[in-house]
Amino acid sequence: MNRWRQLVRHRLGLIGLVMLGLALVAAITAPIIAPYDPYESVRVGIEDIYAQPSDVHLLGTDDAGEDILSALIYGTRVSLLVGFSGALISLIVGGLIGLVAGYKGGRIGNGLMRFTDFFLVIPDLALQIVIVAIVGQSLRNIILVIGLLGWTTSARLVRAQTLAVRQRKFVERARAVGASDFHILGKHVFPHVLPLMLANTVLVISLAILAESTLSFIGLGDPTVISWGQMLNFAFSRGAVSAGAWWALVPPGLAIVWVVLGTTLVGNALEDIFNPRIGRHYLEKEKPSTPEPARVPPSRVAALSIRNLSVGFQGDDGLLLAVDDVSFDIGRGESVGLVGESGCGKTTTMLAALRLLPPGGSIVAGAVHWGEKNLATMSEEELRHLRWVELSMVFQGAMNALNPVKKVGWQIAEAVRTHIPGVGKAGADARARTLLEVVGIPPARADNYPHEFSGGMRQRAMIALALAANPELVVADEPTTALDVMIQAQVMDLLSKIRRELAMSMVLITHDLGLVAESCDRVVVMYGGTVAEQGRVEDVFSEPKHPYTQLLLQAFPDLDQPDRPLVSIPGTPPALDQLPPGCRFAARCPQAFDRCHQERPPPYPLSNGWEAACFLLEPSAVVVPGG
Repeated sequence: MNRWRQLVRHRLGLIGLVMLGLALVAAITAPIIAPYDPYESVRVGIEDIYAQPSDVHLLGTDDAGEDILSALIYGTRVSLLVGFSGALISLIVGGLIGLVAGYKGGRIGNGLMRFTDFFLVIPDLALQIVIVAIVGQSLRNIILVIGLLGWTTSARLVRAQTLAVRQRKFVERARAVGASDFHILGKHVFPHVLPLMLANTVLVISLAILAESTLSFIGLGDPTVISWGQMLNFAFSRGAVSAGAWWALVPPGLAIVWVVLGTTLVGNALEDIFNPRIGRHYLEKEKPSTPEPARVPPSRVAALSIRNLSVGFQGDDGLLLAVDDVSFDIGRGESVGLVGESGCGKTTTMLAALRLLPPGGSIVAGAVHWGEKNLATMSEEELRHLRWVELSMVFQGAMNALNPVKKVGWQIAEAVRTHIPGVGKAGADARARTLLEVVGIPPARADNYPHEFSGGMRQRAMIALALAANPELVVADEPTTALDVMIQAQVMDLLSKIRRELAMSMVLITHDLGLVAESCDRVVVMYGGTVAEQGRVEDVFSEPKHPYTQLLLQAFPDLDQPDRPLVSIPGTPPALDQLPPGCRFAARCPQAFDRCHQERPPPYPLSNGWEAACFLLEPSAVVVPGG
């Protein structure tokens, strides 16, 4: 039902549905709504041949004196029957070949795809004409020929999708528990491939209708049935043009365009719904936005001052807030840690601050002050001159952030050439090697590709890339993910050393409270897209005020108290479409009371920039937990 609602809300998809719906209604109710039966023999006179539109024949008559409107309505049946039947055959044949080729791979997969390529390079229409001319012009033969020659595109699409799904962990798990290939294909792979198969099939329907119309137009249609292509064939071959009988040509032509356009609109809409990434990518231009201004002025001493920042993503039911009214500062030369569970808005906050949000995301309120500049309202061209020169980022997952087909040294040199004027190729290459040496990688490894580096070396290379243009602030997004403990320590020691030597500011996004305790001056604890608590690391970690911060620290091992039991936090952070009206943590908080579920607590200042958003800190609060 959710997919159906999305299709109905898709403007072009809804138009296509209406167009197809009208054609289907006409086909089903043809005997009722058609003024005449075009298959019935009638006696006509010379005045009935190519008679102009009138009250008796709304669209005129053809060369046999038959009513064109009735033939048009009955022709809908044949055209749709060929389209849907041919597409179904293409779906079955192409789907099976694509599934097997994508899943099995190797010689079987290569053999099936070479077989597909053989048919792909042969023009469909030419082959259809030859085969129909040989096997005969019956409607059944036409459907089989169109279906059996139109599966190649479906096969390639299904194979590509199957290759992607085959690498997923749940498929490996199914194989590990001993499931057969047939079971894995049917229960695990096919459900993920089916939506795109259906979207592609709708597009194939339009191609099948066009193919039937073309065959009929050139005289290879079934002469015993009425189709739109057959109507055009008779009109052209029997003097409609010389007689000036436009009504014999335009209606069937428009009918073909009508159905083909409708199926195309529905097919494209289904592709957008089943695979939203098709229409969205990081290279698309950001839509201009005018966020609501911040309510609190920026700090005059901070390097980066985030004020009342709210970030939204467009969902099916409206705007979903991933970050809501977040404010904090990053001082010059200071290291700030952003901590919290996954989905709490840490990375989204900093991506918004750097204006690197994924497609669909936008800053809806607040400001991001970098000196005198408000990054939230700057143009893309202005931001391009700031990025990497003043603000840079160490992305999560170095293997994905580095281009696999370019050498590591080239990628670092690219950033140098982009942002440091007057540096030639030789100078950029030399700086790239110097930066690699700074992060502990031999300069000669600049000529290696990312896959030739270990995980720790790739992360070091990402740090070197972030330093390419001497930025003033670096955002490190979980820089130690998937690294072993020893490599984690080395990477964090390196980041801390470089930060001190270059007097840089740094934002460390992490789940590891130990890293924050060792590497950061201040900490910002986020939950549900909001700031729960922030302050100096020694204050927050030694005497946490917010219940969420307290539970986070209790869930973290303490080497000084090895016998202390670890505490897990029951439940999960709220979904973006189910955000509570009050405190975001109230549903999981053991100290919550009625007010927590109804009102959102403001940040209560404690001392020296230390604040926490909890009603328990209100001086006049009378708390009755659980009440």
